[in-house]
Amino acid sequence: MKEISLTANLRNERGKGSARRTRSEGKIPGIVYGPEIDPVSIAIDEKVFRSAIKLSTSGTIFNLDVDGKENKVVVRDIQRDPVTSRVIHVDFHAISMNRPINIAIPIKFIGIPRGVKTDGGIMNAPMRELEISCLPVNIPDALEIDVTDLGIGDSVHVKDLSIENVEILAEPQRTVVVISSPTVMKAEVTAAEGEVAEGEVAEGAAEGEGEAPAEGAEGAEGGKGAKGAKDEKKEEGKKK
Repeated sequence: MKEISLTANLRNERGKGSARRTRSEGKIPGIVYGPEIDPVSIAIDEKVFRSAIKLSTSGTIFNLDVDGKENKVVVRDIQRDPVTSRVIHVDFHAISMNRPINIAIPIKFIGIPRGVKTDGGIMNAPMRELEISCLPVNIPDALEIDVTDLGIGDSVHVKDLSIENVEILAEPQRTVVVISSPTVMKAEVTAAEGEVAEGEVAEGAAEGEGEAPAEGAEGAEGGKGAKGAKDEKKEEGKKK
């Protein structure tokens, strides 16, 4: 379990105006809430918070000191400006060290799978976090999975995982990582190319059908022109 210390100040005013003033002072407005405390509005130094977040994971516990009163908290939500990505608000959830907490921890894959390194397979990892429940003291920094021995077609599912003193909340049948054969990817590409080729043939046939009537129409007009010229010569001969 990783712990990081943070210091914040109480924020007596609330609302958008107060939040803007807090940000203009280089601080981030936030809130601390939990089952055993009343919600408290706070302001935390932006640079300090940014540095702390770089050192943390989703399972990190913060020792948050608010005007001399310390609470153990986890970050529940970080709001960012959609344009600048600057943190504009943060939610802290105060926890009890004697009560289980639901939290997501990161999944880290160790090594290069045999099926990738030797056979040219592709490693697909649809899960990057794992939802768990445990006492705060038992929260792991991350779940490490050694994928070195995985060959083509091998996979790891949630049901294959086990963490001491931790309850895994994710669905047992969910796939964590799988090594796919490169021939599967090649077949998909070939099928896609075939569809494109069929579309081009169909398009060419449609263009040919459109051109035939036009050529026929021109021939018909040409035939009428030749007959008209012969009739004119006959008329001239009769007159003579």
